[in-house]
Amino acid sequence: MTDWIWVGEVIADVEQATFIFTFKNNSDQPILIEFPTSQAYDYTVYNAQGEPVYHFSKGRFFLQVIQHKSLNGGEQIQWKSTWNYKTNDGKRVPAGTYTVKPILTVWKINDKRVHSMPVTSFTFNIPPENTAIR
Repeated sequence: MTDWIWVGEVIADVEQATFIFTFKNNSDQPILIEFPTSQAYDYTVYNAQGEPVYHFSKGRFFLQVIQHKSLNGGEQIQWKSTWNYKTNDGKRVPAGTYTVKPILTVWKINDKRVHSMPVTSFTFNIPPENTAIR
């Protein structure tokens, strides 16, 4: 068992998916996490064939500033991100099953360099587009 967990969940409706990413201190001791930029997470969405259809950080810029987050035992941090079911090129993806792989872009945990960023994945279904409201 590690001292922390990195998990995600999704709330998918007709127009968008809301991703909730959670980093939890799974121990009874305080934990300090450090990020090298203002970006705390990244994620890629893949279609059922395993092809990437959306990458969150593509075309975005993040501040080059070190962030520190301290969590007491049992505490957690959550981040939310919405995706409008469009590729990075602006085309809506078809209904179906998709997988999202969020990465915690952490640099250090308790002052120890992280050599492999925490990754998790989960699948969800995108419902058919509601063309009646277009």
